[in-house]
Amino acid sequence: MSAVLSGRGLRHAYGATPVLDDVDLALEPGEVVALLGPSGSGKSTLLHLLAGLLRPDGGQVWLAGERLDTLSERRRSDLRLRRMGFVFQLGDLVPELTIAENVELPLRLTGVRATAARARALAMLDRLGVADHAHKRVSEVSGGQAQRGAVARALVHRPPVVLADEPTGSLDTTTGELVLEALVDAAAAQGTAVLLVTHELRVASWADRDVLLRDGRVVGGAGARAVAGTTAVGA
Repeated sequence: MSAVLSGRGLRHAYGATPVLDDVDLALEPGEVVALLGPSGSGKSTLLHLLAGLLRPDGGQVWLAGERLDTLSERRRSDLRLRRMGFVFQLGDLVPELTIAENVELPLRLTGVRATAARARALAMLDRLGVADHAHKRVSEVSGGQAQRGAVARALVHRPPVVLADEPTGSLDTTTGELVLEALVDAAAAQGTAVLLVTHELRVASWADRDVLLRDGRVVGGAGARAVAGTTAVGA
C-alpha cells in the first residue's frame, strides 16, 4: 500500500541551529501513528513540514502522490484545505460560530452547498456523540465537547490525512480518552491516516505504531504499548 503522506530525508534549521536531520516518516491510509519525543525534539517542526506550513531545507514531502514542498503557497493552502484535517491542543474553533458552523467550515470553503454541509456536519457530530450541542457556541460547551467538535471538523470533509498536535493536552484523562476514541474510530471508518503528535505514552498507546524523535532524528519506536504505565517521554 502506498503512503498517503510521507517526509523523505527531511532537514531543517532555524538559523545556525539544526532542528531536523534526515528524518523519514510515512503514513499509510487508515493508519494511526504516534510521533513521540520530549520538548525540543523537533516534533512541531516536523508537523509543520508535513503540513506544508514550512519548506524543508532538504528532503521532500509528498501528499497523495503530489510533491508538497515545491508547490506555491496558494496551492499548498488549497491542498491543506482539501486533503488534510487538523486537531490542535486547544481545538482552535471559531468562538463566534456554533459547533455545527465550525464543523461546516471545510465543506463550505470547498464549495459544498449550505444544506448539504449542515447535514454532513450534524451526522459527524452525531457519530462523535455531541450532536445535542451542535447549535451551541464554543463558550457554552465543555472542553471535551469542543474538542470532539474539532475532531468532527477535521474529519467531516473526509481528508486522507489528519494531523493531531497534542489533541488531549488541555483535557483530563477521561475526557482525553473519549476524544482519542472518537478520533481513532472515526478515522478508521473513513480510511484516514492520522498522525498523533504527543509526548505522552498514554496517548501513543492508541496508535497502531509509534515513532520516537530525539534531537531531530528518528531513533525508533518508543514501545508505547509495552510501557503503558509510563506517562511521558523525556519527562
